[in-house]
Amino acid sequence: MTDTLVAEINRAGLHSLEVPEQFETDGSFVVELRNRGEPTHVHLHLDDPLSTVGHIEANNHYVAGGDSRRVRVELDAPPGTSRQGSLKLVTAHGAQTRYVTIVVDATDEGVTVDPELGTPSDPDSPAPLADVDPLHAASLGIGGVGVLLAVAAVLAANGLTVAFGVLAVLAGLIAVGLATMR
Repeated sequence: MTDTLVAEINRAGLHSLEVPEQFETDGSFVVELRNRGEPTHVHLHLDDPLSTVGHIEANNHYVAGGDSRRVRVELDAPPGTSRQGSLKLVTAHGAQTRYVTIVVDATDEGVTVDPELGTPSDPDSPAPLADVDPLHAASLGIGGVGVLLAVAAVLAANGLTVAFGVLAVLAGLIAVGLATMR
């Protein structure tokens, strides 16, 4: 859904006002007032059904000739609801009045999926751990076990201390041996 409603002012002639018959949105949007002629004031008003879920900061807007102005319409429709109402646009002190049916559809609670998730990965790209040498990783793991066993031996302080110490030394020697083989 688009988030900009365009209102053409003075395009077809002095005080002309062209707007779409209907505008659909799922939340807040912008009314872009495009003035193609003489400077004018534009009055914007939300009817009762829309004013329960939204507001416009200011109702009257001056638009210089050949200029445009963006007016934000804040909508806070609760998720899972839909609402329909009218936005009234008035120019030339009431000489031109147009109504746009605004359909607020906040019922879409679907999950937004990143489009890149559907793109296959590059088969030529290396795996995340492709540069890690398995022998080196194994030696680090065994060395880590040796350190843990040494710490456990110190903390145990009973008859198993010697056994843990021997195992820690052996694990360390195996780790060093594997690391030097590469």
